[in-house]
Amino acid sequence: MQELVTVIIPVYKVENYIDRCMESVLAQSHENLEIILVDDGSPDECGEICDKYARMDKRVSVIHKTNGGLSSARNAALDVMKGKWVVCIDSDDYVHKDYVKRLYEAATSNNADISICSHYQEKEDKLSITGRIIDEVKIYDNMEALFRLVEDDEIKSYAWGKLYKAELFEGVRYPDGRNYEDIATTYYLFDKAKKIVKIPDYLYFYIIRDDSISFNKSRQMWHKGCHASCLGQQERCEYFKKKGYDELYLKAQAKLLPYLYSDISSGYSDGAAIDIQKTKEYIGTHKDEFCTNPYVSYKDKKIIGVYLKSESFFEFYTWIKQYLNRINRILRKSRVKVKTAACNQGFVLSKGKKKRLVYFELPCFDNLGDHAIAYSAEKILKEFCDDNSEYQLYVVDGWDVDKSVSALSKCVSTEDVVVCQGGGNLGSLYDFAEVLRRKVFKKLKNSRIILMPQTCYYSEDKAGIKALLADKKAISGCRDITLFARDKKSLEFMKENFDAKSQLMHDTVSLNRPEIASYEDREGIVVCLRSDREGKLNKDDKKNIMDICESSGKVLVTDTCTNHDISSSEREFVLKAKWEIWKKHKLVVTDRLHGMVFAIITETPCIVIGNDHFKVFEAYKTFADCEYIEFVENLAGLQEVVDKMLALDIKAISRISYENDIKVLFDAIKR
Repeated sequence: MQELVTVIIPVYKVENYIDRCMESVLAQSHENLEIILVDDGSPDECGEICDKYARMDKRVSVIHKTNGGLSSARNAALDVMKGKWVVCIDSDDYVHKDYVKRLYEAATSNNADISICSHYQEKEDKLSITGRIIDEVKIYDNMEALFRLVEDDEIKSYAWGKLYKAELFEGVRYPDGRNYEDIATTYYLFDKAKKIVKIPDYLYFYIIRDDSISFNKSRQMWHKGCHASCLGQQERCEYFKKKGYDELYLKAQAKLLPYLYSDISSGYSDGAAIDIQKTKEYIGTHKDEFCTNPYVSYKDKKIIGVYLKSESFFEFYTWIKQYLNRINRILRKSRVKVKTAACNQGFVLSKGKKKRLVYFELPCFDNLGDHAIAYSAEKILKEFCDDNSEYQLYVVDGWDVDKSVSALSKCVSTEDVVVCQGGGNLGSLYDFAEVLRRKVFKKLKNSRIILMPQTCYYSEDKAGIKALLADKKAISGCRDITLFARDKKSLEFMKENFDAKSQLMHDTVSLNRPEIASYEDREGIVVCLRSDREGKLNKDDKKNIMDICESSGKVLVTDTCTNHDISSSEREFVLKAKWEIWKKHKLVVTDRLHGMVFAIITETPCIVIGNDHFKVFEAYKTFADCEYIEFVENLAGLQEVVDKMLALDIKAISRISYENDIKVLFDAIKR
């Protein structure tokens, strides 16, 4: 039998949002609910709306009280709740129909005291994933969870999005009259819990609206929020110290210090003299601890004294820092030259080697498509060097392009080959990639240069025209350069605009083939949709896709952008883990180019949805011979396509090979 779960919903000035919230709560698949609406003295029609729902459903009760803030409202409900479990929902947000059910099942099946789900962020017509992508169920003891909570990445302090055992709130309440009250409370609950579980399910819809208390639309609101966050974190630090959690205390203090700096600087702008004084006193009292804390950065330690000085000194420091930054930019070239001598040794040929093959990566952040391109290209080039022993491979990390180009220019020969990373960044969309690539082209123009498969896109505005002219100049200056295009439209553009050899090649990642899992073990659907500027799907489109997929099987929502930076040393592990997700599912639905390519290399049926950029459709056309990939321009008839792709006998479909592309690349290197 389902245990009683109390749902706490504070209500204040949300008459335009409360109906959507309540409709999502009343539709919960876990029906044994106690729903407590707390009318916190709202001056609009919220009180009457709350009473309406109490009359409609016997599970709903209403507390009418004078205005006391979010903490006061939650506490009023906690004082009278009857459920064995409790969830919090903000009245301007809403939840998935299985919000309570899945959190409850996660907690009970894992014998946990707290369960946590993932959340969407909704702003106007966009539905986005903004938090770190988690693809599997994670189980923590209380200390592990507290560390994650302090890191503020994998687990957040939000009161919502969590199911708690009601007994955890015995002796614990939210601090009255304070913003960011959950920072000052959640750690208590985690410390009392024996086990915490986090599930990857996206069950909570967090609304960004201009008039919410957390929307920092002025310096005053920003400072007020920052100061409240500092108070909560200070209390958390003192609690850890008192409990003897020494390592956790150090971590929490290191996390706190940058907030204290922000509190002081925003306090000067806001004229909050008392807040500034208290924050300085806290820093001064704990100065020795901050300076010896191994988790506090060197930079943060060095500037402690600056923030303890007077306002006039702080203003002078800010001015001088800006001035030095300008000087720094002017001197940057000379600093690179100083490093060159040391870097030259890195490109010395080993005994028996005659030619350099230098692969320049681009900086890769959180996009697994970029990481997969870098990984696959390096793997292919290593293959080439294994078969052609006169070549020696050098891989230049994206962050080392600057100094390595300068070093290599001193020793490179016309026999050496320079290879630049492919992707979708040749054009006006990604300035950082263009700047680094042009440096390679200009400094190493006498070498043979190869640009791995790219999508070209230059906007028709002034910025796009400027970028195209700069690329034309850089490419025309190269003695021998080959540009590979990963679609026909980009190939036509290259031939029309650039003085270079241009050829067609599939996206680099498609040349990589991981080991395929058993087809019999596959189940469920992966939904991988963009949250960035290239996505065209609005929130209703995404919900429609989710509804269709959930009606056809279990769904895992994920993305190829992880929302946390991945180092080159982590790359292979993270990529293989993501590919394993694809290999375990019967279908992928995506609007991402590399969502599609990951499906191709793992032999997973895939529905590709068009987006605002042509690159997905043009890349799809190059894989037209792959029978388990299908492109849909819009969502009309998506259910039929899902049914069709789920019914595919993938074992009966011929395996696709793009080995000829590798031969074309190897020929270009050896030419």
